[in-house]
Amino acid sequence: MTQMLKRLTILAARELEETVVEILLDLRPALPGFTTAMVAGHGEGFDQATAHERVRGRIDRLQVWMVLPADDVPRVLAALDARLAHSRLRWWVEPVESMGELA
Repeated sequence: MTQMLKRLTILAARELEETVVEILLDLRPALPGFTTAMVAGHGEGFDQATAHERVRGRIDRLQVWMVLPADDVPRVLAALDARLAHSRLRWWVEPVESMGELA
């Protein structure tokens, strides 16, 4: 039976980058890997935005993506929650139908 994979996406304030990366790198057993990027959020919900972000019309965020076994998602979220419980971190999970590498 093949292992069910999920894509976990996390959005956090940019200033939390080092903490988020440290938490993810410290997990044991280790994660298969993850990708980070600086992104900008658009839309509603600017109540927590800085004055600069309100003027620009977008909120700066760190985005983290990872594909991992479905059973590992709760472990990752629990580790983040233990250190960043009140950080307004957002996350969502998507199914991964297939993945591979072209070589």
